Amino acid sequence: MKKTLSGFFVILLFVSLAVLAGAVAMYAYQELSGSQNENSSVHIPFIPSKQESSREYSRIGGASADTSQKDVDFSAHAYDALVNENLRVLYEKLDESVYRISDEMTDDGRYKTKTVEVEGAEFSSDDINIAINAYLCDHPEVFWIDNYFGYHSGKNKTYVECYSVLSGNQCELYIKSFNEALSEMLSGITAADGEYEREKILHDKLLDKCSYKKGVDSIDDGWQYFSAYGAVVEGQAVCEGYSKAMMLLLRLAGVDSVTIRGMGEGEENVPERHMWNLVNLGDKWYQLDSTWDDSDETDHGYDFFNLTAESMGTDHTPDPIIDESAVSEDSSYNFFIPECDSVDMNYYYREGVVVSGLDDKADDDIADKVYDLYTKGEHLLYILIEDDVRYDDFMNVMLKNGGHRFYDCIERVNNYVGKAVFDTSHCHLTENARRRTVRIKLSDPES
Repeated sequence: MKKTLSGFFVILLFVSLAVLAGAVAMYAYQELSGSQNENSSVHIPFIPSKQESSREYSRIGGASADTSQKDVDFSAHAYDALVNENLRVLYEKLDESVYRISDEMTDDGRYKTKTVEVEGAEFSSDDINIAINAYLCDHPEVFWIDNYFGYHSGKNKTYVECYSVLSGNQCELYIKSFNEALSEMLSGITAADGEYEREKILHDKLLDKCSYKKGVDSIDDGWQYFSAYGAVVEGQAVCEGYSKAMMLLLRLAGVDSVTIRGMGEGEENVPERHMWNLVNLGDKWYQLDSTWDDSDETDHGYDFFNLTAESMGTDHTPDPIIDESAVSEDSSYNFFIPECDSVDMNYYYREGVVVSGLDDKADDDIADKVYDLYTKGEHLLYILIEDDVRYDDFMNVMLKNGGHRFYDCIERVNNYVGKAVFDTSHCHLTENARRRTVRIKLSDPES
C-alpha cells in the first residue's frame, strides 16, 4: 500500500491540507526512556463494545482527506515491511478506528476507539502489536493513541480495540492547535527551496521552537513529550517527539522521512533508548538527529545533519530490521533502514569546511569560507576534521596552545577586504571531539 503526499510545488496548499487532514501529529507510541520496550504495547483484557453507533464514538474529521499529488509518491515503509497479509489488513482497518473515539472514559482514564474486526485470522498479542506499531510508524498524524490495546481472537476472527489519551471532543481541539502550529512552521518555504534547503529550514525551526524535556522517563510523565504535538505546540519533547515532528514536517514539505529506533551513547557514554530520522534527498538516504543537534545555546548545531550510517554509528546503534516470526514482547526493531553512505547532503560538506590535512589547502579553505561569511553578513563557521588529521593536532596548530593559523586566515581576509571585518585575536569555540567538529563564532573587530 502506498501513501501519496502532496508535492512540494504546491507548498502553499500544504497548510490548508494540513487543516483538512484533521490530525497532523505522530503519536507517542512508546516511551523510549522508560523500562518498557518502545515497540511493545500493553495488552489489557478485551472489553466487548456496546452497540456500535455514531453516538458512542466521535468521528475526528478529515481522516480521509485527499492530500495526494502525482509528482511525489511516498511509500508507507512500515506497511511495506509487513509480510503477513492479514497483518496488512489489520493495519488498514486501524486507519478508520483511530479516528472514531469514545467520549466515555474508561475506569482507568482512557477512551476506547472503534473496535476493528478482522475475519479469517486469529492474531496473537505480538501480531497485533506489530500491526499497531507499523501503522503508527507510518502515520505522522495520530498522537492520541495510548500504548494499550484490547483484543479477542477465536473462531477465525480477531477483534482489536485501541485506546486514546483524549476523548473525541478533546482531540478536535488538540488537532486544531496542532494544525495551526504546523502551518506556522511551514510558512516561508517556497518553490525556490530545494530539498536540502527545506530540510535545513525545518530543522532550524524545530530547534528554535522545541527544547528537550528533562526528567521524563515514561509516558506516565506526560504523553505529549513523546509526540510531535509536544514538540511543535508545547515546545517541549524528548527524542521521540523531535523525531516524529521532523518526519511529519519533512513529509508535508515534500521530503520523504521516517523514524529510526535504537540506542544512543550520550555525553556520559551510557547507552540509552533513542530515536532519530532517516531522510531521503535526491534518491539517497541520510541519517538526521535533530534532538542531538539541539542544545542550550542559541546557535544551531549540525553535527548530526545528514550523516552516513558509518558516521552516525560512532554513537548511534539502530535496532535490527523486524523479523515477524521472531518478534516477542521484549523485541525492539525497525521496519525500514535503507543504505546511508553518501556525504553529498551532509551539512559540513555543503556549507562548512572539511579539513583533510594540516596544509596550505586547509588555510585556503578556511580563508575562503571566512570571506564567504563576511559577504553574507554571517559569523558562524563550522569545521569538520577528517580522520586523516588528529583532532588535537588541528586544534593546537589552529586555535590553541599558541596556535595562530586560524587567525592568520582571518587576517588574510581583512587584508583582502581592506579593512578589519573580524577580530584576529578572539572567537568563541564550541567543540565536539568525538564528532571531530568545531563551531567557531567569529567576533566583530574591536572599535
